[in-house]
Amino acid sequence: RPSRFHGDRLVVARIERKEQHPNADRLTVCTVDDGSGQLLTIVCGARNHSAGDTVVLAREGCELPGGLTIRRSKLRGVESQGMLCSATELGLEAEGEGILLLEADLRPGTEAGPLLGLGDTVLELGVTPNRGDCLSMRGLAREIAALCGLALRDAAAPPTLPGGNCPVRVTIEDEEACPLYLGVVLRGVRVGPSPTWLRTRLGAMGLRSINNVVDVTNLVLLETGQPMHAFDLGRIRGGEIRVRRARSGEGLRTLDGRDVELLAEDLVIADQVGPVALAGVMGGEGSAVRAETRDVFLEAALFAPSTVRRTARRHGILTDSSHRFERGIDVAGTAAALERAVSLLVELAGASLDGGAVRQGPGPRARAQSQVRAARVRALLGLELADARIESVLESIGASPRRSEAGWQVEAPSFRSDLGREIDYVEEVARVVGYDAFEPAMPTVTLTPVAVPESWRLAGQLRTLLAGLGMHEHIPVSFAAAEDNARFPGLCPEQGSVVVRNPLRADATELQRSVLGPLVRAVAANVAVQQPRADLFALARVFAAAGDGETRQREVLGGVLYGPRPGGRPGQEIPLGFADLAAVVGKALAVLAPGTPVEIVPGPEERPEYHPRAAGRVLVGGQPVGWAGRLHPDVAEGFEIAGEIYAFEVDCREAVAYTREHPGLLPIPRHPSSERDVSLLVPASTPASAALKVVAEMDESEIESISVFDEYSGAGVEQGLKALGYRIVYRAGDRTLTDAEVGELHDKVVGLLTERLGARARS
Repeated sequence: RPSRFHGDRLVVARIERKEQHPNADRLTVCTVDDGSGQLLTIVCGARNHSAGDTVVLAREGCELPGGLTIRRSKLRGVESQGMLCSATELGLEAEGEGILLLEADLRPGTEAGPLLGLGDTVLELGVTPNRGDCLSMRGLAREIAALCGLALRDAAAPPTLPGGNCPVRVTIEDEEACPLYLGVVLRGVRVGPSPTWLRTRLGAMGLRSINNVVDVTNLVLLETGQPMHAFDLGRIRGGEIRVRRARSGEGLRTLDGRDVELLAEDLVIADQVGPVALAGVMGGEGSAVRAETRDVFLEAALFAPSTVRRTARRHGILTDSSHRFERGIDVAGTAAALERAVSLLVELAGASLDGGAVRQGPGPRARAQSQVRAARVRALLGLELADARIESVLESIGASPRRSEAGWQVEAPSFRSDLGREIDYVEEVARVVGYDAFEPAMPTVTLTPVAVPESWRLAGQLRTLLAGLGMHEHIPVSFAAAEDNARFPGLCPEQGSVVVRNPLRADATELQRSVLGPLVRAVAANVAVQQPRADLFALARVFAAAGDGETRQREVLGGVLYGPRPGGRPGQEIPLGFADLAAVVGKALAVLAPGTPVEIVPGPEERPEYHPRAAGRVLVGGQPVGWAGRLHPDVAEGFEIAGEIYAFEVDCREAVAYTREHPGLLPIPRHPSSERDVSLLVPASTPASAALKVVAEMDESEIESISVFDEYSGAGVEQGLKALGYRIVYRAGDRTLTDAEVGELHDKVVGLLTERLGARARS
């Protein structure tokens, strides 16, 4: 804070006379006594002062925050010999109106700097979320005492508020959310400005002074970390307070003038008519303390951190109160904080206690008990700490250690909600002892080989393969909209969707049943920015609700292809077709099921997301593992995508289950191969893969491979037939095959194909 104040140039002064400026309607001319024995003339633009007020005077030569230096000058023809200062000009408040008015009993000429705390050192600390106890002066003092090995002089006296009859009845309907509620009634309260020391202290900590009642609650909040709230007793209807959940249709106008529509999950403080405050977050405007308030109901309570956190986040109201409740307050300090606030209000506002303090609720839960072993502390920290040193640290943090056979039995301090396990106390010992006490050393560890799961290896191979084919991986979240699950039912259409009880987003209320929904949405996003091609894939889990109430999970590989393919010449483009999809599916399943035939055949049923005449089941070794084909035009149109989209989705575990034994490493052939081609006329409905299955079933080691190189129908081929061209490679592992051996084996293959496929050789 500013420290460039000349002691005798910033002083307390008293206004002796106040007159209207002769040449300006908005200025006044004040005659002030600054204790020097001579009266000074000051021109002032504020309107909140009167003759007899005690103010702060900046004399000629005084330098104020921001670099302003006060000089004698004429304002509209009247000479001003200084300036009457506002709290903003002195750097005490960020904003405010009018000059700063001080107590009437202050003597003119007194140096104002020390009185206002100007030049003091103010520390701004960043407190981590787990240390809510450090969000108060008492908590910081306790922490410094522990770190520096000092004794803590706690000024808080044990609470002495009497019990007994209280004019306000209190009922708690949800004791889990509010385990303790304390309150007192104060009569004859004089609401007005706070004394200078209180306004100065709040200003130094970044809070604006409101009035003496509100300022006291804020001061106690900063001193002890205990939030509290003052209600105008006359505005609590029915003389009753209920701590309950909000009801349907209820609303509340908060102190900041915001109208909040309450939800059933919100915890509120209510009177007989309706809510008067959001519990632990902010009070209501209707029950706020005003200048005319004479009777006050002062509350101090414990609220569950999770309840306050959800309410504050839900309504976007983050306050000093909610900030502390969320992080945990001193559960044993509520009564002492209330006692402190009452004593201040009696002193500063002339209040008197009416009856006793009302107390409701079972109180805080029992504190966590833990065993701290001395040998464990030394082993984890690598320091040879004496038992006495460890015990002194546990005492300094308030853990109340009691000796046991192996170490100490400790109890979590009431102000430390983050302590509960042995390792927590080990960390505290390390922190208090100091990290600089640890000598750097290389750790000694035994490394064991890590076995990479087969699923990880296959997933990595799939990603490498598909990326090499020009596809990009899309990583979807596990949640989906109900309409997406209805549009893409996945590989288990007969099962239902899994509904999320507490969804993170309103448009993602179910677990995803298929990866095609997010993939197609990603294609639509690419199309919206004029990307002509989008080839995407995803490896993810999908979920479905089985009839027995259980949730079924599948590991699936899905992909979509959109846009033209590059041709053989620069700039040439080829339309996307089913063959492109079949090639991608075949190569992907060759990773999951090497050496096993892969087919895409029409299924016994149609799928709503696929075109009825351009899709089919994906078979591995004759067993169904998924679907592939062109998406239905209506689906593409629903996503505002023009053109054809081809997609596939396969169950990875099913594909691996149907694979043949992995071939492993094969030696480089030492003998040459022989190739033979054959063209067969087959029915038009016969898939080209049928011949591959027939040859694969032959137990002939000399047949190395068979592949399709041509398919033709048209002129020269009878109606209802098509010509398929196959290339068969023959090789023996121990010798070179003769032409006669190759011819005999080839005739055998052709004969079996014509017999099994109902085909005939084409000349």
